[in-house]
Amino acid sequence: MLNLDDEREEKKLENRKELFSISGCYNKNWVLLTNEQQKLNALICCLCNQIANNALELQCNEHENSEQAYLVGEECLQEYLNQNSGKCPIGQHKHCEFSKNKSLRQQVLDLLVICPRQYDLQKKQSNQETNTGEKEGYKNELNWNLINQCNYKGKIKEIKDHLDKSCELISIQQLKLQI
Repeated sequence: MLNLDDEREEKKLENRKELFSISGCYNKNWVLLTNEQQKLNALICCLCNQIANNALELQCNEHENSEQAYLVGEECLQEYLNQNSGKCPIGQHKHCEFSKNKSLRQQVLDLLVICPRQYDLQKKQSNQETNTGEKEGYKNELNWNLINQCNYKGKIKEIKDHLDKSCELISIQQLKLQI
């Protein structure tokens, strides 16, 4: 019984990770659907390996001579520093120093993406296709997914407005509230 509860808890955590977050780093696979990998390489958060949201550049004296620029998402860095007594994620030294990287922040905000709800729907549909027969009603859900789509494609900086005002897909959270 405990094992089943653990599995349910893991699935809840997994679902939470897939939901679009305005503050956390952006899902790299989502952004890769409409952008080239090469274009994204300089925008990767060195903590979570996703696309850095509110990019910060580490500027500690200890790695000043490094040829690599260390980029992190703001929320990732804050969480890391809180969990590690303020030590830098590169080298674990004290007094982590960082600054906003406005040009990379703008590059991220200007990336073209599809609707994150559509992405979640496609991902869920893809997972269900690989596990056909696991659930009753799979065909009905698949048909619903084919009918209900969002064809939005726009910049990351416009996503919140799209989700709040014009997206026709119901968010996973709204769907759970209805159940």
